Formats: sequence, C-alpha cells, structure tokens
Amino acid sequence: MFDMAGDDAVQFGLGEPDFQPPDIAIEAFSKAMKDGHNKYTTTAGLPALRLKIAEGWQHLVPSLDASSVCMTMSGTNALLDIFLALVDPADEVLLPEPYFPLYPTDVVICGGEPILYPCLFERGFVPTVEDLESRVTDKTVAILYNFPSNPTGGNVTTEERDELVDFARRHDLWVITDEVYDRIVYDTEHVSFIGAGYDKVIMINSFSKTFAMTGWRIGYILSENAEAMEQIAKMQYYVTACSNDAMQYAVLEALNEASDYPEHMRDEFQARRDLICDRLNAMPGVSCHIPTGAFYVFPKVEAAGLNSEEIALALLEGGVLCSPGSAFGAAGEGHLRFAYTIGREGISRGMDRVEKVLAELRGE
Repeated sequence: MFDMAGDDAVQFGLGEPDFQPPDIAIEAFSKAMKDGHNKYTTTAGLPALRLKIAEGWQHLVPSLDASSVCMTMSGTNALLDIFLALVDPADEVLLPEPYFPLYPTDVVICGGEPILYPCLFERGFVPTVEDLESRVTDKTVAILYNFPSNPTGGNVTTEERDELVDFARRHDLWVITDEVYDRIVYDTEHVSFIGAGYDKVIMINSFSKTFAMTGWRIGYILSENAEAMEQIAKMQYYVTACSNDAMQYAVLEALNEASDYPEHMRDEFQARRDLICDRLNAMPGVSCHIPTGAFYVFPKVEAAGLNSEEIALALLEGGVLCSPGSAFGAAGEGHLRFAYTIGREGISRGMDRVEKVLAELRGE
C-alpha cells in the first residue's frame, strides 16, 4: 500500500513521529564519534546509560541498577532477545490481538506457539481475565501486554493492570510488557507493569517513539529479575553483539539535558488526537475510541459491507494512506488504523478525503 500511494496521498500509515531527535542529542552523537566512540561496547551497553535508565524507574522498584538494564538495537531487537531467552520449542505465549505484527512471528521463530487473546473495542482494548483463563495451558510460559498499545491506542488503569498481573502470578507466567509509548500518555499517568509486586516482569522499551529516534534503532530491556537479565544479555550477544557506541552517549545526553522532550511531543500529539477523533466520530458509520496513549486511532468503520482492506484500498484511491485493521490480526477486522504523526493541517485535509470516500461508498 505504501508503494501504491501517490505523492499527494495524506500519510496516516507509518507509526513514526514527524519530529527530529533533540538537537543536543544529535550534537552529542557527532561529538562522540569525533571523540573516538566508534568501537564495540560491552554487550549490555554503556554502564552510565544503563544506570541512568534504571534510576528513571527506581520510583517503582528502588533496587534497580545498571545490571537491571540491557541496551538493544531497538525495541524489535529487545522483543526477539526476550523470546529467545524464555521460549523453548512447543512452549505457548499469550499475545494480544490486535497485535504489533512482530509478536506472533517472533514466537514462531523461537519454536513456540502464539496463542492470541482478544482486546476488543467494547472494553477499550483491554482483555478480560476470563478470556485469558480460557487460553492458558500447562504449556504456557509467558504473556505479553502492550500498553499503551500499537495499533489501538488502548491503555490500562492501575486496577486493570493489577488484575492482569494477578492472572500471570496464579499461573507462574513471565510477563513481557511492551511499554515503548510510556511517555506518550494523555489525560492520566502511565501505568507500568514494572513495580506491580511481581518479580517475573520483563519490560521492552525504546527511544524510537519518545525521543523521535526511530532510525537510530536504540532500545532497552529492563527487569528486577537478575537471572532473566543474565540470560537476556547472552541472547543480545548472539543477536547483535552490542549496541551502537556513539549513539549510547547521545541518548545519555538526551536523558540528562532534554528529559522533558517527550512531553513536548505528547502535547502536540494530544491536540492531533482530539482533532482526528472529533472528525472520525462525526462521520456516519464510524465509531472511534478516544486513545489515552501512543499516536494511533483504531476506529470501527462500516462501509457498504466492505472489509477493512477493501475500505483502506478505496481510501488509498481517494488519496489517504491508512492501515487495514486485518493487518494486526483477525480481531482487527472492521477497523482501520490511522497514525496521527502528521501536522494538524494534514490531518484536516486527510479527514476531508476520508469523509468524501466513505460517503461515496455509502452511495451518497
């Protein structure tokens, strides 16, 4: 669909901030290279950076230190490291649906079996414990939670988080928590699965979304579980050996000197969220959940009995690129994903086109 999009298409497809990293980080990246930081690093990453990251989570788990963190080449790298460390052939992993497309594939790469649990529009894309209980077996080793969610923008309250952690505790499951949008949260505070009173929690995080560093490919894994971190660091060695040397100095500088940068982006994303949700909810046949995190909306869209891919292709012909919900699993059918990672003027122009195409599909 990206290849089919014309030059004039309004792009709601890519989940990538339309910002640049903080200037101070870019300058620090250049300086680090000039200063000779162009070599291999330790597998787990720059100790000063790992300590800085750990300190950022010590309000939830005071015992966290540099050994609780492993730097990775993106959240994608982190995800594979964790699955490689936890999943043996024939093991089962519970995964949300709709899902980030790499989740089930990575489990399969490790020889495991992905078991999907529904995160439905009617519940704000939060699963029920009953649905989880019906899917867990003696082969289940882990459950992955993703809040704030890609593709839905869904999020959890503290009470919902505690119920989901209690479920994992009852079945002695590892909790893999993907929190790469932890600092793009609206109207409330981020609710992390770190510090929820369960020591079998492993977090995936990244600077791609929160510091607009998608092309830098820099992320990390964090856990209070020392044994898990020891095994994950081994996996990191075999996957990429180590993370980029100079880049880690640049990220450290961003954390030290531009720590409020994600909040500036979040404020703009919130204004865009309000605009796109207002426009979508005013359209006949469209129901849009108001996301409390990330920068996606995942509305239900009904149009002349067409499926989500057919609607997305019709919109593409009308000059709007978005993602069909079916790209994120069967539970995504009937939805479209719009990434509001373009300016407000572009959002308004794109919504004008969406409104026009949907009216044409209804025969108006």
